[in-house]
Amino acid sequence: MLNSCTPAPGIMIWVGIGYLSRTPLVRIAGTLNTQRYISEVLDPVVLPYLQGLATAIFQQDNARPHVTRIVQRFFVNHQIDPWPARSPDLSMVSQ
Repeated sequence: MLNSCTPAPGIMIWVGIGYLSRTPLVRIAGTLNTQRYISEVLDPVVLPYLQGLATAIFQQDNARPHVTRIVQRFFVNHQIDPWPARSPDLSMVSQ
């Protein structure tokens, strides 16, 4: 039995979608942190996916693991220029 102070176990699913393609689904059990985001999502999934596209815009939300300095450095090192999370031209919320 879980009491109100015990976090419930969870599963997060991450996927990247494009106009005519998508990445594989990534199942993340537990809490996603910066290191796990890089080692389980960015490095093995996002990099190969973006490298296989002629043109791509990478956009993510402002979740803490997505905006840390380590992740920003990863983007710079791999020449990824993420689009702003709340960009009016790509956000369905603003339309």
